[in-house]
Amino acid sequence: MIGSMVNFEDINQTTIYIPYSGPDDDSDTPSDIPFPAPPLKERDFLDGHELRLKAYRVAWDKCLTRVQSIVKTLHAPVVSDVAMQVQESYSKVLPGLPYPELPVFCVTNLSGSTSFLNDVSKCLEVDAGVSEGQASTFAVHLHPSDCANVSNGMKAIITGFIERDSGLDQVKHRPATSLANFDINLLVAWYKALKETATYSSAPPKLVLILHDFEQFDPATMQDIFYILRYVPSPFFPYSLISLSCSGKALQLPLVFILLLSTPPIPSYLQTTYPHSTLSLLRITHCVVPSGPKVLEEVLLKTFFDIEFEPCVFIGPAILEYLMDYFTRYNSSIDGLITTLQISYLKHFTSEPMSLLVLETPSVNYFSEADAFSLLDALLTRLLAPSEQSPSSTDASDWQEQSIPSLVKLMDETRAQFYVHSLKFRLGFRILLIIQGFMTKQGYKGLNWDEGSTGSGLCDVMVDALRGNLTRDVKYLGTMVKKFKVQQLHSLLNELHPYFRDMPTHVRVQVEAAWTKIIFLRNTLPKNDDDASTAGKEAVSEFGEWLIEYLNDLILPLDESLLWDVWYTGNSTFPSEVINPSVRASLLSGLLRPLEFGDSSLAENDAQQDTETLWQLPDTNILFRRYLDSGKMINIYDWLESFQAVLDTQKEELKNVGDVPAKGSRSKIGANGKGKKKQVSADEDDEEKWKVEVQARFMRALHELDYLGFIKHTGRKPDHVMRTVFNVTD
Repeated sequence: MIGSMVNFEDINQTTIYIPYSGPDDDSDTPSDIPFPAPPLKERDFLDGHELRLKAYRVAWDKCLTRVQSIVKTLHAPVVSDVAMQVQESYSKVLPGLPYPELPVFCVTNLSGSTSFLNDVSKCLEVDAGVSEGQASTFAVHLHPSDCANVSNGMKAIITGFIERDSGLDQVKHRPATSLANFDINLLVAWYKALKETATYSSAPPKLVLILHDFEQFDPATMQDIFYILRYVPSPFFPYSLISLSCSGKALQLPLVFILLLSTPPIPSYLQTTYPHSTLSLLRITHCVVPSGPKVLEEVLLKTFFDIEFEPCVFIGPAILEYLMDYFTRYNSSIDGLITTLQISYLKHFTSEPMSLLVLETPSVNYFSEADAFSLLDALLTRLLAPSEQSPSSTDASDWQEQSIPSLVKLMDETRAQFYVHSLKFRLGFRILLIIQGFMTKQGYKGLNWDEGSTGSGLCDVMVDALRGNLTRDVKYLGTMVKKFKVQQLHSLLNELHPYFRDMPTHVRVQVEAAWTKIIFLRNTLPKNDDDASTAGKEAVSEFGEWLIEYLNDLILPLDESLLWDVWYTGNSTFPSEVINPSVRASLLSGLLRPLEFGDSSLAENDAQQDTETLWQLPDTNILFRRYLDSGKMINIYDWLESFQAVLDTQKEELKNVGDVPAKGSRSKIGANGKGKKKQVSADEDDEEKWKVEVQARFMRALHELDYLGFIKHTGRKPDHVMRTVFNVTD
């Protein structure tokens, strides 16, 4: 099965993963190797992992729903445009064409998001202008593997349409009297019968072909398919190139192609790969799905820096920096972005025992258990510790007066305080963006955020905000506001006023004083600069000073809150080895120290990895150790001899451990010595079997190293192989 799905000769795949299928003996016996203990287990509940997993699912589902809604909103204009043009593909045809053309929509989706295709399919299947129960389009999805040749491609297209639930009765025909399933006449007959039904007699549906990964399709095969579907077939010549449109007859199959491309629209892959004779048969329309750093900024802004959405867990600057680097350099897909966020959430809930407090505080019964005392002690230490602002000591009586119910209440208050802090942080960041945008529209350079240090624009600003490095930017913008004319301040207040007015009610409560000040200034300032007096200029300067102080009070780092590491990842780094592993280092580590991957208790003793215990390692690891001791060219026979020496030691050690003769069990030898001869003959047979077993184990280990790319065969010396890896340090 693996061989049919994986192409080992594909030059685009740097690594191929072959999943483990179990031992050769198909044994269902569970392994005795203990599962590694989670980090910080001493501060966890007995069932803390279950509570954290439950909290993770709720927190991640909320974040994922938000990201998907943002992506759907970004894709909505392109999705509606593609759906509308598909519906009108045969109603708005240019008159006077010498021959009909196939409508082809080239959708460039550089982000690689699968949600875009799902949105397009749903929009095509259900149309608001069609009555209930009637589909406006029939869509068939084609992949490169479906079109290995013309016959398979036509079969996939035809069977994809006629085997769907279209309301027609399925009639079983005799093979001798039926058309082949790759014959285009079969599709024509099916569509004619479909149009004669009462459901589709007034508005027959369009036949839409969605081709995934169009760059992977064979161009020669697709040229033939375009030619076949472009010309309506003759009853006697299935693949006749006679165009019925020239004789005034209507097109019998309203086919529409949607080509999903992952290459830039300029130059177009379709126009650079296919000849002009094929392109002349197509009416090509290009559509581009939003992608690039702007999509990343939009997702991050509306997920973690929007006052209308409050995530359960906030990502820190370290994870945000890695996300920017990974998105811009390696994988610019929406799916990759979602995966990175999910792994960040998963790491937060698996590495920090107190993350189970993200959503709610466990009941008093949980804290009353003996295994919760360590977590209880950690919470008391963090909650009741003196702050940096008031470093006063806490009396012992204050600690003794604390009860578990009071701790639960205090924890709930701490959670509410953190979310208020995060709300003010997001609010201040948004106000800063409004002022910066106003500066740009007025012709000022402002903070020049569009040209970030890494070319990521606002993403760099988000990192600086999380690290508390926006004080200088806030002061600069406030100084610019103080230099405004009265009319410019009026324009700025007119932009800030609707933002405060449209805030949710729970947010507006936090900014009531600021909103009142904006309304007062908006109503009392002169309408133009001619009427501005000294008092008006002083009001402008005073507003600039107030703005600096107000924004600095709002944009405070999240790690200044109490118990911030419960809801905020902080400077915790992203586990890049999970999403972008170092394959070479992992392979070498597995071959050099295999016991660390199986039993953590054995890995603690480095002496078990010495040469004296080489016989305890698996065959591939033994062969690899001998591989490291050889030169550039390895003699296969010498390699086998060194491998056999280790296996002989392994055989003797296992024999000494497991074979203990019972008392009184002596072998009986006859007087004529025949018993001794039989024993010698049996030993010789065992020795031959052992040599065959050693050779078989050697070949299997050798093939595994060959698959991993550690050896290279040479044509000069058939009994030698060449090393490909050098300078390996244990």
